[in-house]
Amino acid sequence: MKPKIIIPVIFGIAIVLILVTILVPVNQKPITVIEKPINVKPIPIRENPISTNETVIPLSNNTITPNQTPLPVNDNMTLITPIDFSYDLNSILKSSLASKKISMSTPLKISGNAIAKYCTFYSDAEKQKSIEYCTSTELKDSDGKFLGNIHMVGNTDSPNTVLGIIQTDPHMSNLDSLKTTYEIMVKSLVCDCWQDQKPGTLKSVSSWIDIAKSHHLEAKSITSSSKITGLAQKQLVLEVTTNTEGYLWKFIISN
Repeated sequence: MKPKIIIPVIFGIAIVLILVTILVPVNQKPITVIEKPINVKPIPIRENPISTNETVIPLSNNTITPNQTPLPVNDNMTLITPIDFSYDLNSILKSSLASKKISMSTPLKISGNAIAKYCTFYSDAEKQKSIEYCTSTELKDSDGKFLGNIHMVGNTDSPNTVLGIIQTDPHMSNLDSLKTTYEIMVKSLVCDCWQDQKPGTLKSVSSWIDIAKSHHLEAKSITSSSKITGLAQKQLVLEVTTNTEGYLWKFIISN
């Protein structure tokens, strides 16, 4: 082949290679990437999705089963400006928990196809389908032992529900860490007004947990839950489930 012909051929091949290098990535579909995986052990709540059919500890004058003590509730509390949910609240939770010697990891940000694997929280298909985005963090107690997770779920703009999931052993030896975590969740995500409002005449989040614990241990159901509404226009659900490791606690705060 003559030199005059070889040079244009080589030049043409080079241009084709350049165009392929530029255009192929442009046409590729984006892949969801999970940032910095954390030890979720796996997330306990996936094994026990939230169900609308769980046994509920009455909070008002509803009919109750024998041997169950109803928890008091006050739905007519003074209106307080609610805290708007934001994924940025993860940093506030982290610093507040650190002051109590509970460590919280950097949020794992999850979207796309990874939602089905890491953020399956609802047994109701429509509710689960509404989750477009979620963050997941890992909690460790003062001894560095895995305590649980805090998840925020909603759309890419803001969460609509925050879940604190903590596993306790049969003796509930880490109940103090659980109480501290849930108290901080209320102060950071709902309001610093519990003592003033005393929802359901409960003096503190800790006293609510103690009553829920006593009720669950006396009851025969696998899962028991109680709900408080009206505190800073939020809904709070405290749920306890007996499992093979002891007791799984779920604290759910939603708009």
